[in-house]
Amino acid sequence: MGVETAPAEELSAVGGIRLEKVTGTIGAIVHGVDVHVSHDDDVTSALRRLLPEHGVLFFYSDSDIGEETFSSFATAFGELYVYPYGKGPGQFVTEEGADAVRLRTSSWHTDGSSQERPPLAALLSPVQVPSFGGDTMWSSMTAAFDALSSRYQRLLDGMEAVHSTAAVARSHGDGGRAFGEGERHVHPVVITDPVTRRRALYVNSVYTERLVGVSERENEALLRMLYEHVNTPEFHVRLRWRPNMIAVWEERVTQHRAIADYTERRILRRITISGDPPAA
Repeated sequence: MGVETAPAEELSAVGGIRLEKVTGTIGAIVHGVDVHVSHDDDVTSALRRLLPEHGVLFFYSDSDIGEETFSSFATAFGELYVYPYGKGPGQFVTEEGADAVRLRTSSWHTDGSSQERPPLAALLSPVQVPSFGGDTMWSSMTAAFDALSSRYQRLLDGMEAVHSTAAVARSHGDGGRAFGEGERHVHPVVITDPVTRRRALYVNSVYTERLVGVSERENEALLRMLYEHVNTPEFHVRLRWRPNMIAVWEERVTQHRAIADYTERRILRRITISGDPPAA
């Protein structure tokens, strides 16, 4: 993982699940859960509770994780999301390479915030990884909100922001045609996770177009400050990909980014989980 971890601790008697925290803020390795078998309701309920608590969960296997295993395991976290813009439902393969910068996946973001019902979670599993580089990072948006002063928390509480595909479409190689008319929706700047009841920042540099009800100058200054705030190292966990693993993250309470520092092929399977409109 590239960072020190605490010893694995027993979580509960449910399925023999044990957690190994990766940082003091975000991320945990899950032990005692076999990704190759179906799990009962007690185990899936425990996993769905752990995900927003830790932001991102890492699962390792001693054997190959194929397409069927990956798809079956993903259902433990909810219903598969029908991804717009031609990717369709269920599983697809992503190879970012040099496109990470062009597609803005190397910038901090949460997926699909331009949609009315953004994804709840997403999973990645490697098919081919470079010999070095190509890591993925996550940032905790609950930690980001908690670290703001009470004055800024009160300022942001109740504010809304417009999220759209406009910026992504402009950077897309086909001139944005894959996005059609695109998407644009308004969401709270500060949301409440329905499981943990913790508050989290919900603006990101890829999809957030503008804040509602402020001047252009105020909008630019405030969003710039928040985007820089997201990049605080104490909010982060960084993963070095290796074979036979799965990373699962909660989209609402985290942001993520690819590290575009590699030239070899980097191929990952991806599945996205359906969610509800974010609520303040």
